[in-house]
Amino acid sequence: MLKHGLFAVFTFILAGYFFFKGYSMPSSAALFPQLVAGLVFLLSGAMVFQSLREAKNRSGEPASGAAVEQKIHVPRVILFTALIALYIFLIPRIGYFVATPLFMVVMYMFLRAIGFFRAILISLGFSVFIYFLFIWFLKLPIPMGLLERFFEV
Repeated sequence: MLKHGLFAVFTFILAGYFFFKGYSMPSSAALFPQLVAGLVFLLSGAMVFQSLREAKNRSGEPASGAAVEQKIHVPRVILFTALIALYIFLIPRIGYFVATPLFMVVMYMFLRAIGFFRAILISLGFSVFIYFLFIWFLKLPIPMGLLERFFEV
């Protein structure tokens, strides 16, 4: 429970950083990071609530059908966090549309969520969706990096 609580506090801080960082952006560009930060606030709050509820169940009668507590693999969490930091670092350097599909495929493989071929299809589909939504439809700037010469920005 302590690890979940610490993780929730970390995500609150991270979400707060991105929320207030959004104020330094143009108002049209600030909306997306602030919405995501708000969502992270809500999900972190739900995580804290769930942890407190589980702690209350453990202090009293054991909950019927309670799930076996899973061990948190701290080295994997640290590596996952480092990969997120690397992704954030790479976006302005190599561009969103290079960094994001690469990050998504690596994360899908790291989490063993889906197969390699499906990871590539999903990450490319997501990138195409983001391109049409933010660049083509909303006309918002996104760091193009290595692809800047191929797209008029």
